[in-house]
Amino acid sequence: MLNSNNSQENKKVDALLVQLSANPYFDMLSSYSIGQLGLYYLAEYADRFGCLVKVKYYNSFDEVSMLLPELIRNTSCRIIGFYVDSDNIWSLRALMPKLYQCCPNINIIIGGPQVTGDPHGTMQLIPNVTCGVIGEGEVPFLKLLQSDTLNEDVLNCIDGLIYNSTNGLITTKPQKQDPNIDEFGYPKREKYCLDPNKVTFSQLITGRGCMGQCAFCYEGGKEHTNLRVRNVDSCLEEIDYLVDTYGVKYINIVDDTFILNRKRTEEFCNRLINKYNGSIKWYCEARADILSKNIDILPLLKKAGLVKIQLGGESGCQEILDAYKKGVTIKQLEFVTQKIVDAGIPYIYANFIIGGAFETESTFNRTLNFAKKLMRTAPGHVEVSSSVFTPTPGSPMYNNPEEYGLKIIDKRSIRGANCSFVFAETEQLNQYKIWQLRNRFNNEIKNEYASLLDDISLEQLKNIFYLSTKFSIDTPWSNLLKSKAHYRNYIEPLVRGGFYSFSEIPIDNIFSAIPLRTTHLSSDGVAFYRIKRSGEYVKNSNLENALITLSAGKLTFLDIFNMIKSNPAFITSRTDILDECLSIYREFEREFSVVWKKI
Repeated sequence: MLNSNNSQENKKVDALLVQLSANPYFDMLSSYSIGQLGLYYLAEYADRFGCLVKVKYYNSFDEVSMLLPELIRNTSCRIIGFYVDSDNIWSLRALMPKLYQCCPNINIIIGGPQVTGDPHGTMQLIPNVTCGVIGEGEVPFLKLLQSDTLNEDVLNCIDGLIYNSTNGLITTKPQKQDPNIDEFGYPKREKYCLDPNKVTFSQLITGRGCMGQCAFCYEGGKEHTNLRVRNVDSCLEEIDYLVDTYGVKYINIVDDTFILNRKRTEEFCNRLINKYNGSIKWYCEARADILSKNIDILPLLKKAGLVKIQLGGESGCQEILDAYKKGVTIKQLEFVTQKIVDAGIPYIYANFIIGGAFETESTFNRTLNFAKKLMRTAPGHVEVSSSVFTPTPGSPMYNNPEEYGLKIIDKRSIRGANCSFVFAETEQLNQYKIWQLRNRFNNEIKNEYASLLDDISLEQLKNIFYLSTKFSIDTPWSNLLKSKAHYRNYIEPLVRGGFYSFSEIPIDNIFSAIPLRTTHLSSDGVAFYRIKRSGEYVKNSNLENALITLSAGKLTFLDIFNMIKSNPAFITSRTDILDECLSIYREFEREFSVVWKKI
């Protein structure tokens, strides 16, 4: 049943916009969903012209066929819009007849990447739809709202639509895109959201379109680029809004490529520094070819709060990158990765496509080895993932797969979630081999993460735990490290504050500091053993045993030292007992076994 406490769901509205998340794995692992920001842009633009629009989120476990008709009745809306992608299209296909049966007078509008990329195929697949919006939705959606009725005559006069007519599917004239996207403003999320406790808003759009021509992407299928960017004033105003309204500390800039215009990027960073001085962290996507020509901008990005940057990896083979029309080189990817690390930016993300253009087992092995090489270049910094090639409607590889050595065996991706199953074969790899190679890639990359833990610098370890603890920014590195008691129990206290490593305590203050062991000891029934961070069990010497057991967070080092000094078993004519104690604590530091508290 609907939440009776949410008065917004019982208020008359002009239209409802629905985001249906169809991936059960995402929903099971997350207590919230990321709001589909495009829907809120539609609501914001409609609001400017006096139309009241609300946005509703459902996931795959909700009884949508029961809940949605009730919501439609409670809000008395006459138009409902759905965001459609390659995953939820099947849920919508099943939902529409039931919805139309319950609400026969409702006008159903669909839009989103699936409609834009494959308008005819999407309309044929989803029944009972009034029309689909091709491309950006603000203007055509508003015109639909402002129309008293949505008959064929009305629909035919609105640019950017596809609709069912008595003569079959009709596509109206393409929209003329407004080059000034600041005219759309930015959405005040809380004004339109019906799920304030379920949906989170950490994303920011500063531009639309892409300069790239990647063959696997819808943007690559366009005859011309349509990159349009917002004014920096508007972007900073939206960041202020997100911080003030939602307490956002970490922002995802979701532009296809953020760092293109150097002057604009510098202005954005300097303004962000002046206002927040790096306290707001952010993520963005960038191109290695652009960054390689602007390496000196990296320190400014870091100072402005950039903590994670995505570089399109895609492949470790130059010939495949060229086939993808990526416009980047392997050398640029390596060069930029190292420079990002040198600038102190904590994370670089790279994804690699398995089973794409002209893929063979040999090219796969080269890609796997290249991914590992990037990880070894910067342990703890480079995050690697993989996706299976998915034919994206409207992309060159979808339209002409044979030109890329591909055979599409599942054009509608009905056998799995986008990028997570095999939908095409290559000339040398069948679907079973591609799936085997994808699993091998993931397993070997997982092992690579584990093998590099001891190579991560202490500074980066602190970065990893700091970003996780303070900003909830997690990666495979942080998830793995938090599962290891040595790292978690040693680094987290240093990051949270109040505790220090041995080398951070001035030697003049060491006697007043309190040591605290961070790991459990083991025993064989005769003696205590300590466990090194490598997992090795080491039998303590008598002095090591005394120091590690007394370092329980209750005594100062002076207390401990006096107890040891007064014990005849530890006094020899050959050893300076203080130097030996300090030497052992240095070893404990290397093993992440003891942290220190200043008094």
